[in-house]
Amino acid sequence: MNEILKKRIWRKLDELPDEQGYQILDYIRFLEQRYAGGESEAEGVRRFAEILQDKMRSRRVPARALKQTMRAMGGADRVFGAFREAAGEFLAELEEGQNRPERSPEGPADPPRGREVVIE
Repeated sequence: MNEILKKRIWRKLDELPDEQGYQILDYIRFLEQRYAGGESEAEGVRRFAEILQDKMRSRRVPARALKQTMRAMGGADRVFGAFREAAGEFLAELEEGQNRPERSPEGPADPPRGREVVIE
C-alpha cells in the first residue's frame, strides 16, 4: 500500500469513535480471510490478544483494565518473538552443521614428535 493512501486512511480512522473503529477492524478481518489466504506463524499470540480484547470489550471491561491487559499481551508477544527468533537461529546453525563435510574425530595425522627421522 502506498504512503499517501496509508496517511489518508489514518486521518479518517482518527476521526472515528471506537465502536466504528471496531466495525472497520471486523471488515479488515473479513478482507484478510477472503483474500490473504491465511495467517503468518508470527500471528499466534497477537491473534489471541485481539480475540481477548474483543471479548473484554463486548463484556464492557473498563478501559484501564483493557489497556493493562493488552500491555501484558504485548510483552508476551515480544517474549515469544525473541524465543521464535532464537529457535530459528539454532535450527539454522544445526542445519549448517549437518551440511558440513564430516571430519574424522582424530583430526589430521600429525608427524611424530620428539625424534627426527633421518633417511640415509
